[in-house]
Amino acid sequence: SMSNATQYEQDYSELSADITAKIGRIPSLFGKDKHDMVGEVEGLLEEAKDLIDQIEVESHAATGDARKQITMNVANYRRDYETHVKNLRKARLSYTDEAEQRNELLGNEHKNVLTSNSERLERSSKRLEDGYRMAMETEEIGQNVLNNLAQDREKIKNARNRLNNVDGTLSQSSRLLNNMYRRVIQNKAMMFVIGLIIVVIIVLALYGMLK
Repeated sequence: SMSNATQYEQDYSELSADITAKIGRIPSLFGKDKHDMVGEVEGLLEEAKDLIDQIEVESHAATGDARKQITMNVANYRRDYETHVKNLRKARLSYTDEAEQRNELLGNEHKNVLTSNSERLERSSKRLEDGYRMAMETEEIGQNVLNNLAQDREKIKNARNRLNNVDGTLSQSSRLLNNMYRRVIQNKAMMFVIGLIIVVIIVLALYGMLK
């Protein structure tokens, strides 16, 4: 509603003034006091952002000129918020105590070292993963080769068995043919002997008749 939007805008104006005053104090503070003030301002900025979002939500319920005015105010508040963020960043960089600057530099250097070590660990981990994957692929290929060799061995064994069966069949056929050949020879010999006996009988019979 319009009353809610007005209340939120008033709250934001007071909060914005408080933020401006506290950001102005930061450059003159040292050590923990400065850190605490920076943290406090960051919290106030979060509240300010929430208020702006709430004002924008309320603008959707308004109509006509009131809605246009609230929408314009929201745009101004967002620009004001961004200005506070930039001013806080500048205030944080305006540290006057050398110890704080030195600690910040050392912290950045330590952070860089940690980042570099982390990157090296990540690269090493990736190489290990790649090596493990290659080993698994090699093992799979080797297993496939062994399976193929086993299949080929079984095929050769079956072919050898078939050859042995064929050889046995041929041997049996050869023996059968030999037996048949011997029987043919024996039958011819018997026929020859029988024929000879018949001839002798005929000759003897003719001789007896002529005598």
